[in-house]
Amino acid sequence: MKDSQVVILPIVLWMASCSSTHQPTTPEDTKLHQNARAAGVAFSLDRPEEAATQYERALERARARDDADAIGDYGYDLAVAQLTANHPKQALATIRMTRNELARRGVVSFPELDLAEATALYRLGEKAASNTLATKVAAGNDPVSAARARFLQGLIADETGDAAGLDAAISYFSQPASADQQADGDELLARRDLRRGDFNAAIAEAERCANLRRTGLDYRGMARALSVAADAQVHAGNTRAAAELYMRAGQSAAAQGDPELARRWIKRAADIGNDPVISEAARQAIAALGAP
Repeated sequence: MKDSQVVILPIVLWMASCSSTHQPTTPEDTKLHQNARAAGVAFSLDRPEEAATQYERALERARARDDADAIGDYGYDLAVAQLTANHPKQALATIRMTRNELARRGVVSFPELDLAEATALYRLGEKAASNTLATKVAAGNDPVSAARARFLQGLIADETGDAAGLDAAISYFSQPASADQQADGDELLARRDLRRGDFNAAIAEAERCANLRRTGLDYRGMARALSVAADAQVHAGNTRAAAELYMRAGQSAAAQGDPELARRWIKRAADIGNDPVISEAARQAIAALGAP
């Protein structure tokens, strides 16, 4: 498995006493673990493209040894790296290939892999299919994956105008078990209050969520929360504050390698801003992103 430690291959020692009870240690695949460690280091240094390359090598090695556990581990890790690098189509293909590889070896899928597929589908705009998978994960026995699936259900409910679904997701986070769940609950509350016209509450909740996401190193989620705060500021009539928030969200998305989201938010900053400094910064940022 991916968390095991590499052991030194045993050297058989001929000892004077033939009563030795030492048994040879089962060798591990050093090449596989080297690739996996290199991938983990790259991912921790925010180099998801490099991490994906190394996880692909680890996955290839896992196939070579016909190791179902390793195939599941590194197939999932590769998909996460691809999602982080903003390649949801590649991630979706990896997830489905991994599930097929597991089935070929008589192993069923696992909640984290299903959640990754739901996330990839959501990122690709396939919200109905994403919600179906998220519902399955939310009903499962893995509490961490279930919580993330509930949040994804809440996002989809908000974006499809399902007020009851959004309320149901919010109720799940009424007693958060972690800072991540607190951030999830705050974002969903902000989205609901924005819909209800309570703009000041939405601003406060979205900004609190952004701070929690920043602390948790979830920069994609942070940028999304900033955009929700910006939406609320627009409705509250605070166009300058909204433009600044859109710029911050867009700059974060650009730095994360997501030009589509970056362009969308920075363009909003340019469209509503009446400050020449913000307008010029937005113009330069859009130019730096290049043609869509």
